[in-house]
Amino acid sequence: LHRPPPRPDSPSSSPPLLLPPNSLLLKLDPPPAPSSPLPLTSPAFPVSALPPPPTPLSEGGAETSTMMEVGVVERIHWLLDERDARERDCFTGAFEQCEKLLSMQSELKTRNFVLERRLVDMQSNSPTTDPMASANMQNLEHKLKLKEEELSQLYKQQAVNGQKMLALSEKAQKHSMELEKREMQIRKLEEQIDSGEESVLEAKQLKDKYEGENKVLKEEIKSLRSEREDAHSKIQELAKENSVLVERILNMKNQQADQMNQMNEMYEKALHVAQQNAAEVMNNEKYGSLPEKTVILEKMAWNRNFNVQIPNRTIKVFRAHKGQASGVAYDKQGSVLASCGTDAAVRLYDLKSNSHMDTLSGHTKAILDIEFSPDDKMIMAAGNDARAIIWSNETRRQLATLTGHSSKICACSFAIDSKRAFTGSFDRTVRIWDLGTGGVRKKIDCGSAVNYLSVGAGGNIFGTAHLDSSVKLWSARNGEQVAVWNEIHTRQATSVEFSNDGIYAVTNSRDNTLRLIDIRTYNSIKVFKDPGGNYRNSHNWNNATFSPDGKYVVAGSGNSELFFWDVKTGKLEKRLSSEDENIKAKASNTTCVKWSPTGRTVASCDNAGYVLFWGE
Repeated sequence: LHRPPPRPDSPSSSPPLLLPPNSLLLKLDPPPAPSSPLPLTSPAFPVSALPPPPTPLSEGGAETSTMMEVGVVERIHWLLDERDARERDCFTGAFEQCEKLLSMQSELKTRNFVLERRLVDMQSNSPTTDPMASANMQNLEHKLKLKEEELSQLYKQQAVNGQKMLALSEKAQKHSMELEKREMQIRKLEEQIDSGEESVLEAKQLKDKYEGENKVLKEEIKSLRSEREDAHSKIQELAKENSVLVERILNMKNQQADQMNQMNEMYEKALHVAQQNAAEVMNNEKYGSLPEKTVILEKMAWNRNFNVQIPNRTIKVFRAHKGQASGVAYDKQGSVLASCGTDAAVRLYDLKSNSHMDTLSGHTKAILDIEFSPDDKMIMAAGNDARAIIWSNETRRQLATLTGHSSKICACSFAIDSKRAFTGSFDRTVRIWDLGTGGVRKKIDCGSAVNYLSVGAGGNIFGTAHLDSSVKLWSARNGEQVAVWNEIHTRQATSVEFSNDGIYAVTNSRDNTLRLIDIRTYNSIKVFKDPGGNYRNSHNWNNATFSPDGKYVVAGSGNSELFFWDVKTGKLEKRLSSEDENIKAKASNTTCVKWSPTGRTVASCDNAGYVLFWGE
């Protein structure tokens, strides 16, 4: 902003006035000083309101800030300087106009004062009757009136200019405050830039630290990978060695089996000769002249090993239960068959006379499994009422009721000594019962619902098949887990059965495959399945079982069909369908299959309530 030039303090500094030639110039007192214009230092426009010049960056700050940050600050200062210059230019024109008006006001006041003095002098010195003087006087009065009007206009203009100056002063104050805010923002930004530089420095330090740690971890991972590769190579070598050993063991077992087969053939020949020599004294009783127990095999073992035949057809079909027939069981002589079903009844059949013997009751809901004791003195059945009931096979009276499970019992079996019993339930437990007291000897938590349970030939172990597709072996003495197979099936396991020699176990599953397990090595050694894909396991406790000599495995499928596999080769030997019209019409699913202890017949049942006998 520019201050206006100093105003004249006396009339002598004003330009000369043009007067008529005959007028007298009198010595006059100097006129009073005109009213001064609004000074720049007045309260309406304080000097402190002017914005301070921008603070330049210090050398230390310029050294620490980056090139980009210096460019940003300089750009902000340049914009503020440009705005300051633009606002000054606006005020400069107003101040120049105000100075001109004040100068003209001072000049007119001075000339007015001189004219008034001259008029007074002329009036005092000239006669009133002089017409010339009177005319001049009127002329001067007219001019004076015009000057007074012009002066009043100037006063008004001065007032308007004063208001404009006040408005401009307020505007300058606002701009000054805004400038101070912007400078504060600049200072905050500079502080943020400084703190950001510190954060960047800390981040760089952390980055360097983490990079070092990452490098160390990469080296450790590299060493661990090398160790893992070494361990993997060792495992592969051990696996190769193990496969070689297993192959050698299997070869040895096969050699032993061949030797046993040769011995059996020799025995068969010797026995055949003995039969021919003793034919006259047999009295029409087959093998009656033989002792009850020979050195190698007993009479029933002879039948199991030499009279087993794969059936060719259904020899008898009858409706045993209303609703589903859940299970069948032979007594140890193969002369009596027991069946159970969803009608909560147990029915006994005499196979010699092909007649119904008796019906056992006691359950209130569907029965799912049935079993004879090894000494054929008891019958046990279990089902959806979470109870297992034991009857006398002689008197058909109820001997005991085993309670304690919290859900349905899917499987039951006797121990080999007929003094204990095993039950497997959907409550994921197996219970070992003392039949003398009716109490629980052991409760075993299996971790999954039990679909099937059976006891091994020697009586030392029992197996369970589970809803989670696992198969487990347990000690029959203390209930400890002996072995488990979690990955041999992809869907729930429906049964596990043992061969009569106790060497093998066969499992069945809803994935439509059967697995052969070598109990001596706990290895799954064969998979039985139908190459044509026709075998379908459609029941949660549909079982597979061995033939009495252990050479074949049989399992039931849809449409009440039976599938037979050769244990040694693993090939499907035969697929049987019933010719009975009722069975064809029902197209039911097999729920249970059992091979007769004599080896000559196979019994099965389906979910339509039928029991089927298969033979030659």
